[in-house]
Amino acid sequence: MQALRVEQVSKAFGGLLALARVSLEVAPGERRAVIGPNGAGKSTLFKVMAGELRPSQGRVFLQGREVSGMPQERVARLGLGRTFQRSNAFPELLVWENVALAQKAAQGQGAALGQRLKPEPGVQRVLEQVGLAERAHVVASQLSHGEKRQLEIAMALVQNPSVLLLDEPLAGLSGAERERIGELILGLDPRMTVLLVEHDLEYALRFAQRVTVLHYGQVIAEGEPEAIRQNPQVQEIYVGASWAAEAQAATTKGAEVLRSEGVGAGYGAMQVLSGVRLEVAQGEVVALLGRNGMGKTTLLSALMGLLPLQEGEVFFLGQGIGRLPPHRRAALGLALVPQGRRMFDGLNVEEELQMAAWGQRGRWTLERVLEVFPRLAERRRNPSRALSGGEQQMVAIARALLRNPRLVLMDEPTEGLSPLMVRQVAEIIRTLKAEGETVLLAEQNVQMALSVADRVYILEHGQVVWEGRPQEASQAVLHRYLGV
Repeated sequence: MQALRVEQVSKAFGGLLALARVSLEVAPGERRAVIGPNGAGKSTLFKVMAGELRPSQGRVFLQGREVSGMPQERVARLGLGRTFQRSNAFPELLVWENVALAQKAAQGQGAALGQRLKPEPGVQRVLEQVGLAERAHVVASQLSHGEKRQLEIAMALVQNPSVLLLDEPLAGLSGAERERIGELILGLDPRMTVLLVEHDLEYALRFAQRVTVLHYGQVIAEGEPEAIRQNPQVQEIYVGASWAAEAQAATTKGAEVLRSEGVGAGYGAMQVLSGVRLEVAQGEVVALLGRNGMGKTTLLSALMGLLPLQEGEVFFLGQGIGRLPPHRRAALGLALVPQGRRMFDGLNVEEELQMAAWGQRGRWTLERVLEVFPRLAERRRNPSRALSGGEQQMVAIARALLRNPRLVLMDEPTEGLSPLMVRQVAEIIRTLKAEGETVLLAEQNVQMALSVADRVYILEHGQVVWEGRPQEASQAVLHRYLGV
């Protein structure tokens, strides 16, 4: 008997077919990776398996029992555990309380939310297993990104699932966090069946005994990791064409667009940035690198006016703007592509873009944007929240361009994207540069950032510790400050 079986499952959202007659069988105790580019249908498949979505056609079997269309809480009690791309924990509860609540829910005691929880032995055992025993009495909102991933895994494991679905557990993690969470997943009970969706191809192939490859909602390959690695079709659609590792030649530096002088900023009494000085010239792509938590997002927020300056000044087009509110800075020509994309609920792609373009005149029109982003032209009638992560990132960049800005601030535009989509984002940035746009890019993907940037700043503990051109960033510098 198979631990999990999917038979000819299709799922449509209006006119968009997200899954098309997908079938797979997973044996008890098997490690299965489900890979493919953004928009391939991986997360949709997990949602159908878990009961969050009802299939348009086809059937799902868990331990030989059909669960198609069952509510997800019932599927969970039948033995299917799951983690999510984004944290599903209660931020106001303690770590152990989140795990205890997940345990009660698995036992059909959802009403325990309003009752006093007690730390039972199973909760402590799972926290020790995932490495959070010493953080048990910390409020979940205070955990690091990697610790939140550990908590999500603990909340799934405490339900004693026979089948565990892990949806992009390594997305957005630093190098050390990826190693820690990756080893945790590899060390899970071998009797448990585990399915993994992950954009890190090397890790997915290391983890898996068998691999299923999705593309446009269809299974286009399945087999052992080495066979998948050598499959030409998989290489083309998942990895894409090779790109230059060498940084582009430096261009002549233009007039100054933005300069920060001695900038300090933070949250309340906590100062994150101290004495930051950087400058961006017309037509440049400037990369802002640093490990997670070193101040990249905080700096972009301070430049945009979303955080007040604690010290220093920001100059934009020669004008001091450090005390201006965000809308005034936007009116002057600053545009932010935020981390997390932030699509509007209830709007389709065209409506999001029309809203961004309202009242604007310039070379970036709706027609021009759809020409540069043909995928958005194809998806213009689709709800923006139903798009893949990569497509949502295109919408976020397009919204910023429709403001016809003088400087675009991009905050982690490749976070959670597949290697192919990372390459597409890099090509978009190169296109913007060729169009004469100016970009300040905060990015975790070092290779991508170095391939598109004219100059680089590295932040460590809220201070600039290195600056120069990409070709000057030696391996010693990258290892010391970025751990690569």
